[in-house]
Amino acid sequence: MKYLLLTIAAAAVLAAPAAFAAAPAEQALACAAEDMQVFYYYLDASQDPKVRSRATACHAGKAALIMPDWLQSAVPGMLARKVWKDPEEGELSEALLWQTPVSILYEFLSKAPKTQDPQAEMAGYEDMRIRFMMSVDRVTKAGLESSFGGRGGPMLGGLNNLMRDFDEVTEAASDASRVKFGRKTADIARRSRDLFAQLFEAPRKGAGKKPGDKYSPEARVLPGYRGVSLPVSGAQALYLVRGDRVDMLVTFEAMMNTDIKEKVTATILQNVLVTGVHKPASAAAPGVVQLLCNPNEAQYAALSLVQGSNIVLVRRAPGDFELRPMEIASFRKLIK
Repeated sequence: MKYLLLTIAAAAVLAAPAAFAAAPAEQALACAAEDMQVFYYYLDASQDPKVRSRATACHAGKAALIMPDWLQSAVPGMLARKVWKDPEEGELSEALLWQTPVSILYEFLSKAPKTQDPQAEMAGYEDMRIRFMMSVDRVTKAGLESSFGGRGGPMLGGLNNLMRDFDEVTEAASDASRVKFGRKTADIARRSRDLFAQLFEAPRKGAGKKPGDKYSPEARVLPGYRGVSLPVSGAQALYLVRGDRVDMLVTFEAMMNTDIKEKVTATILQNVLVTGVHKPASAAAPGVVQLLCNPNEAQYAALSLVQGSNIVLVRRAPGDFELRPMEIASFRKLIK
């Protein structure tokens, strides 16, 4: 999706690096942002000479940062390899899939030092968080552990940790905790720099392999959305977990082509995120599922709860976000 990519101005990355007279914390964020900016352009098709050899004040003992020879050789193949198919953007390259989370890290690291009131900027940070989670999910599902000469495995482990950091930094912004926000911002800067540093090292332990631990992002109610709690059968609740995406099917009585009421089932909501599940002790006991709905969806969910005789939440396969036109189902149609 096009909104996943942040456009980083070429003039900025080619400009001379700043000389730092700022506080150490500010310098750390600026250097992390610069690393992400350079990382992004290492994977760009232009391969500008000023990017391959760039003056730096962020790397101790180095007056200039030289793009590794192995990476210069690998990038053309990464640009040519199509590893993901998006319904809107078409086929996407291996390089582009890695550029996306890197660009969002740059976006965050550029914005955070200027933030005076994290709570006031909550919507923007939540948007970054969601885009970052989606971008890492793409890298994971595309199986890019072998990228960068096998460095992709440990790098993906770093991105998993950064997902946790994004959860915690946005939680801090929501709570208006400036101290925690600053601490978690520093963690994101540190991990971002470590991600970049791996380009200049031999592949680490776990090279070419999937990370042992995969972080599951927190499913939460976002600004402008509603958390709708629905009672469901225990049989449904036992097999749903936070983070699943579901369709909501509602059975109710309706007048169809005759004057006689008949029971029908309709798909009322599609691709709705599960933000919480109360699992009963047994399938016979009732459970509760909370869904993340926009205000309009929330109204239909509430109406379905009152008017419907039965609600079924159908779990979607991971990565299936498509909305499909669905006919109302009835036995009359079935037996025709």
